Amino acid sequence: MLDSLDIHVGQSYSVLVTTNKSISSYYIAATPTQTNIRVTGVGVLHYSESTTLPTGPLPIGPDPSDREFSLNQARSIRWNLTAGAARPNPQGMFNVSNVTTSQTFLLHNTKTQLFRHTRYTINNVSYYTPHTPLKLSDYLNNGSGIFYPDLYPTNFTKRVAVSGTFVATGTHKEWLEIVFFNDLEAMDTWHLDGFGLFVVGYGHGLWTPMSRLTYNVYDPVVRSSVQVYPSGWSAVYVYLDNPGMWNLRSERLESWFLGQEMYVRVRDYDPDPARERAPPQNLLYCGIYNSPPPPPPPGTAATPPSQGPVPPSPAKSWSPSKRASSHFLLGVLLLWMVL
Repeated sequence: MLDSLDIHVGQSYSVLVTTNKSISSYYIAATPTQTNIRVTGVGVLHYSESTTLPTGPLPIGPDPSDREFSLNQARSIRWNLTAGAARPNPQGMFNVSNVTTSQTFLLHNTKTQLFRHTRYTINNVSYYTPHTPLKLSDYLNNGSGIFYPDLYPTNFTKRVAVSGTFVATGTHKEWLEIVFFNDLEAMDTWHLDGFGLFVVGYGHGLWTPMSRLTYNVYDPVVRSSVQVYPSGWSAVYVYLDNPGMWNLRSERLESWFLGQEMYVRVRDYDPDPARERAPPQNLLYCGIYNSPPPPPPPGTAATPPSQGPVPPSPAKSWSPSKRASSHFLLGVLLLWMVL
């Protein structure tokens, strides 16, 4: 039972409201949290039998700057294991207590200056968007000339900020642990396309391997995005069962627009083509790749290859009798000329 609920960017809830008050109309108020912005959205809960408008002051919620309250509420929200609903866990379990992670990404967000412009980064790498789509380049040429997989670090921060196309490799059908660090003063939220995030932990300050002892691995909530509090960290587990090229980004628009994003290239090194669906026949080419010539119309006979130049005929061979006759005629001609 909650009197208020923090809903962060990219998140949604379904709630049940107990309508056990006197028949009337009541205010519902929504205000920002963890920010100095003071804006209030107002709605009305109207009982069907009520004939009056809501009266009195707006409901007073928690202090919007009370970070500890918000953090503790986030930790308290857990998966209901007693409900008979479907579970998103791909291994058929209701918790992630016995999974083994094969990779860990430690991702810091930072703000810096690159080429005299403000940029946001992940591990001091500000994302550069190439003119050729990553997936097209990956499919046609393993990314060569467009990006270099695993060129940038996923578990430490570069000493010098750079701009680059940040692509990290994740192993298909394996578990990935991601720890997001918020080194800025503003609230941040992260989203990974193509996957659900098992949110297993929140914390203040630095994360260490010992922080895993505080993880909730028994009934974590699966979210499409996870909030990261200023000067704090959030940890998630991700099951990489969806091969492809997936965008991992900040949901804070300013940060995302100015470079706080990367891509996770989930691939299986098994050459079985059934792992990932082939692109459609009408695949559009762009960037450094030109469209291939269109196939011939149905029923059109293939044009035979053009013939090369005719080789020269071999030299004629003369029989001995013909050579003797030619020598005799040549001798008679010379004798006639002498006479």
